[in-house]
Amino acid sequence: MKDSFNSRYSRTQKSKKKNLILNALIGVVFIGILAVGASMLLGDDEKASTEPKSEENGTTTPEPKEESDDSAAKKDSSSESDEKNTESTNKDKEDSESVEMSEEDKEEQSEDESNGEYKNHTDESAGPDGSWEPVGTKQQDGEHTNSFEEGSIDWEEKQRALQYATGLSPDEITYWWIGNGGSSSTAKGIVSKAENKAEPFVVMLEWVDGQGWKPTSVERVPGAADNN
Repeated sequence: MKDSFNSRYSRTQKSKKKNLILNALIGVVFIGILAVGASMLLGDDEKASTEPKSEENGTTTPEPKEESDDSAAKKDSSSESDEKNTESTNKDKEDSESVEMSEEDKEEQSEDESNGEYKNHTDESAGPDGSWEPVGTKQQDGEHTNSFEEGSIDWEEKQRALQYATGLSPDEITYWWIGNGGSSSTAKGIVSKAENKAEPFVVMLEWVDGQGWKPTSVERVPGAADNN
């Protein structure tokens, strides 16, 4: 009887111990869950508090990142390239303006020549089939000397007369030969465009006192410039 009581008592005590241990384990697990949840909540709160927010819409504004060395180098290279392109554009613009001014100067010079002292290649009486007139002169009456010295006034006026006689502009005419025409008051010139040397013009000029050199004949003479 006594042994049976002791056996029941022993089983009861063991059951209580098991229940106590289980309850303790459950409590530890529960406390662990609470601790993990609390740490996660605290971590989110700290993260949210460290992120700057926009006052207007409450959105998170990311902090600016520092530029890397490569990015800075690319910016510097791009800046230098832009400066070079700007310099090149300005230079092209200046060159274009210079060319335009040059063309304007030529046109003004041509107008001055046609309206001034000299006839020129644009005059209505100019060209191989023209009804020529003396081209004009800066030399005084009775003081003319038939000069073949390059750069002299008489030489330059012969060149103007050759342009007028052939209708070739100063930019396209090539002078293959200018010489005496057989007397002190005549001259002869062989001229053409550079690409037409094989068929040049042979022009005869005659001096008109006070009025300048006047073309008297213009002919195409193939081969006339070959020896010049």
